[in-house]
Amino acid sequence: MADSTVLDGQVVRQLQAAHALKAGALRMFDPMLSAVADARDGDAMAEVSDLLAKMHGVFNGHREVTANHAGKLASRLGELGAGPARGKLAGMSAGATARARLGGLGGQNYGANARDAFVFEHLEIATLHLLEQVAERAQDPVTADLARGCRAEDEEMAATINRNWTNVLSLTLASRELPTLRPPEDDDAA
Repeated sequence: MADSTVLDGQVVRQLQAAHALKAGALRMFDPMLSAVADARDGDAMAEVSDLLAKMHGVFNGHREVTANHAGKLASRLGELGAGPARGKLAGMSAGATARARLGGLGGQNYGANARDAFVFEHLEIATLHLLEQVAERAQDPVTADLARGCRAEDEEMAATINRNWTNVLSLTLASRELPTLRPPEDDDAA
Protein backbone atom coordinates (compact mmCIF):
# COMPACT_ATOMS: atom_id res chain seq x y z
CA MET A 1 0.00 0.00 0.00
CA ALA A 2 1.21 3.48 -0.82
CA ASP A 3 2.02 5.92 1.94
CA SER A 4 -1.36 6.96 3.40
CA THR A 5 -0.07 10.39 4.45
CA VAL A 6 -0.67 11.61 0.90
CA LEU A 7 -4.38 11.45 1.76
CA ASP A 8 -4.09 13.67 4.84
CA GLY A 9 -5.06 16.74 2.81
CA GLN A 10 -8.17 14.93 1.61
CA VAL A 11 -9.09 14.07 5.20
CA VAL A 12 -8.79 17.75 6.16
CA ARG A 13 -10.84 18.90 3.14
CA GLN A 14 -13.59 16.39 3.90
CA LEU A 15 -13.55 17.35 7.59
CA GLN A 16 -13.93 20.99 6.54
CA ALA A 17 -16.86 20.10 4.28
CA ALA A 18 -18.58 18.18 7.11
CA HIS A 19 -17.96 21.03 9.54
CA ALA A 20 -19.37 23.60 7.09
CA LEU A 21 -22.52 21.50 6.64
CA LYS A 22 -23.02 21.27 10.39
CA ALA A 23 -22.49 25.03 10.78
CA GLY A 24 -25.04 25.65 8.02
CA ALA A 25 -27.54 23.33 9.67
CA LEU A 26 -27.18 25.23 12.94
CA ARG A 27 -28.09 28.47 11.13
CA MET A 28 -31.32 26.87 9.89
CA PHE A 29 -32.46 25.46 13.21
CA ASP A 30 -33.12 28.62 15.22
CA PRO A 31 -35.67 30.36 12.95
CA MET A 32 -37.50 27.06 12.42
CA LEU A 33 -37.53 26.23 16.13
CA SER A 34 -38.78 29.71 16.98
CA ALA A 35 -41.62 29.47 14.46
CA VAL A 36 -42.64 26.02 15.71
CA ALA A 37 -42.59 27.24 19.32
CA ASP A 38 -44.74 30.24 18.38
CA ALA A 39 -47.26 27.98 16.63
CA ARG A 40 -47.21 25.52 19.54
CA ASP A 41 -47.83 28.27 22.08
CA GLY A 42 -50.60 29.98 20.07
CA ASP A 43 -54.17 28.78 19.63
CA ALA A 44 -54.39 28.84 15.84
CA MET A 45 -53.29 25.20 15.51
CA ALA A 46 -54.70 23.68 18.70
CA GLU A 47 -55.68 20.48 16.87
CA VAL A 48 -52.01 19.68 16.25
CA SER A 49 -50.40 21.25 19.31
CA ASP A 50 -49.20 17.79 20.36
CA LEU A 51 -47.43 17.36 17.02
CA LEU A 52 -45.88 20.81 17.28
CA ALA A 53 -44.56 19.91 20.74
CA LYS A 54 -43.09 16.64 19.42
CA MET A 55 -41.58 18.41 16.43
CA HIS A 56 -40.02 21.08 18.61
CA GLY A 57 -38.61 18.49 21.00
CA VAL A 58 -37.11 16.31 18.26
CA PHE A 59 -35.58 19.19 16.30
CA ASN A 60 -34.34 20.97 19.41
CA GLY A 61 -32.66 17.74 20.52
CA HIS A 62 -31.08 17.29 17.11
CA ARG A 63 -29.92 20.90 17.15
CA GLU A 64 -27.88 20.03 20.24
CA VAL A 65 -26.53 16.89 18.55
CA THR A 66 -25.57 18.98 15.51
CA ALA A 67 -23.80 21.58 17.68
CA ASN A 68 -21.89 18.75 19.35
CA HIS A 69 -20.91 17.37 15.93
CA ALA A 70 -19.71 20.79 14.77
CA GLY A 71 -17.60 21.14 17.90
CA LYS A 72 -16.04 17.70 17.53
CA LEU A 73 -15.30 18.25 13.84
CA ALA A 74 -13.69 21.63 14.59
CA SER A 75 -11.62 20.05 17.39
CA ARG A 76 -10.45 17.29 15.08
CA LEU A 77 -9.46 19.87 12.47
CA GLY A 78 -7.42 21.63 15.16
CA GLU A 79 -5.75 18.37 16.16
CA LEU A 80 -4.71 17.94 12.52
CA GLY A 81 -3.29 21.45 12.41
CA ALA A 82 -6.12 22.90 10.31
CA GLY A 83 -9.23 24.95 10.86
CA PRO A 84 -12.64 25.44 9.31
CA ALA A 85 -12.66 26.44 5.65
CA ARG A 86 -13.78 30.07 5.65
CA GLY A 87 -15.13 29.93 2.09
CA LYS A 88 -17.16 26.79 2.74
CA LEU A 89 -18.49 28.24 5.99
CA ALA A 90 -19.50 31.49 4.28
CA GLY A 91 -21.22 29.60 1.47
CA MET A 92 -23.12 27.31 3.82
CA SER A 93 -24.07 30.21 6.08
CA ALA A 94 -25.41 32.22 3.15
CA GLY A 95 -27.42 29.25 1.89
CA ALA A 96 -28.77 28.46 5.34
CA THR A 97 -29.73 32.07 5.97
CA ALA A 98 -31.52 32.24 2.62
CA ARG A 99 -33.40 29.00 3.36
CA ALA A 100 -34.38 30.23 6.82
CA ARG A 101 -35.71 33.50 5.38
CA LEU A 102 -37.65 31.68 2.68
CA GLY A 103 -39.20 29.52 5.38
CA GLY A 104 -40.49 32.64 7.10
CA LEU A 105 -42.22 34.05 4.03
CA GLY A 106 -45.93 33.39 4.03
CA GLY A 107 -45.88 31.42 7.26
CA GLN A 108 -44.38 28.04 8.06
CA ASN A 109 -44.50 25.35 5.42
CA TYR A 110 -44.13 22.23 7.54
CA GLY A 111 -43.94 19.96 4.51
CA ALA A 112 -41.11 21.98 2.95
CA ASN A 113 -39.28 22.21 6.28
CA ALA A 114 -39.48 18.44 6.83
CA ARG A 115 -38.51 17.72 3.23
CA ASP A 116 -35.52 20.07 3.43
CA ALA A 117 -34.45 18.63 6.80
CA PHE A 118 -34.71 15.10 5.39
CA VAL A 119 -32.62 16.01 2.34
CA PHE A 120 -30.08 17.91 4.46
CA GLU A 121 -29.66 14.95 6.81
CA HIS A 122 -28.87 12.79 3.80
CA LEU A 123 -26.35 15.35 2.53
CA GLU A 124 -24.66 15.20 5.93
CA ILE A 125 -24.79 11.38 5.90
CA ALA A 126 -23.15 11.23 2.47
CA THR A 127 -20.45 13.71 3.49
CA LEU A 128 -19.73 11.74 6.65
CA HIS A 129 -19.56 8.47 4.67
CA LEU A 130 -16.91 10.01 2.44
CA LEU A 131 -15.04 11.40 5.44
CA GLU A 132 -15.07 8.00 7.13
CA GLN A 133 -13.79 6.23 4.03
CA VAL A 134 -11.01 8.69 3.23
CA ALA A 135 -9.94 8.63 6.90
CA GLU A 136 -9.79 4.83 6.82
CA ARG A 137 -7.66 4.91 3.67
CA ALA A 138 -5.41 7.52 5.28
CA GLN A 139 -5.12 5.24 8.33
CA ASP A 140 -6.73 7.86 10.59
CA PRO A 141 -8.98 5.80 12.87
CA VAL A 142 -9.80 8.77 15.13
CA THR A 143 -11.39 10.72 12.27
CA ALA A 144 -13.06 7.59 10.88
CA ASP A 145 -14.65 6.87 14.28
CA LEU A 146 -15.78 10.49 14.62
CA ALA A 147 -17.41 10.40 11.18
CA ARG A 148 -19.06 7.05 11.92
CA GLY A 149 -20.53 8.30 15.20
CA CYS A 150 -21.85 11.54 13.69
CA ARG A 151 -23.29 9.64 10.74
CA ALA A 152 -25.15 7.20 13.00
CA GLU A 153 -26.87 10.08 14.79
CA ASP A 154 -27.77 11.75 11.49
CA GLU A 155 -29.16 8.46 10.18
CA GLU A 156 -31.28 8.23 13.32
CA MET A 157 -32.67 11.73 12.70
CA ALA A 158 -33.38 10.95 9.04
CA ALA A 159 -35.25 7.82 10.15
CA THR A 160 -37.27 9.88 12.65
CA ILE A 161 -38.32 12.31 9.94
CA ASN A 162 -39.14 9.41 7.64
CA ARG A 163 -41.45 7.86 10.26
CA ASN A 164 -43.37 11.12 10.63
CA TRP A 165 -44.61 12.08 7.15
CA THR A 166 -48.21 11.49 8.30
CA ASN A 167 -47.66 14.00 11.11
CA VAL A 168 -46.00 16.45 8.72
CA LEU A 169 -49.07 16.27 6.48
CA SER A 170 -51.32 16.94 9.48
CA LEU A 171 -49.23 19.99 10.40
CA THR A 172 -49.27 21.25 6.81
CA LEU A 173 -53.05 20.89 6.53
CA ALA A 174 -53.65 22.51 9.93
CA SER A 175 -51.40 25.45 9.04
CA ARG A 176 -53.61 26.05 5.99
CA GLU A 177 -56.75 25.79 8.12
CA LEU A 178 -57.79 22.59 6.36
CA PRO A 179 -59.21 19.50 8.07
CA THR A 180 -56.37 17.21 9.07
CA LEU A 181 -58.41 14.01 9.26
CA ARG A 182 -55.67 12.67 11.50
CA PRO A 183 -55.27 8.90 11.55
CA PRO A 184 -55.00 7.07 14.88
CA GLU A 185 -51.77 7.81 16.75
CA ASP A 186 -48.80 5.78 15.54
CA ASP A 187 -46.72 4.71 18.53
CA ASP A 188 -43.61 4.35 16.33
CA ALA A 189 -43.67 8.00 15.21
CA ALA A 190 -41.57 10.82 16.70
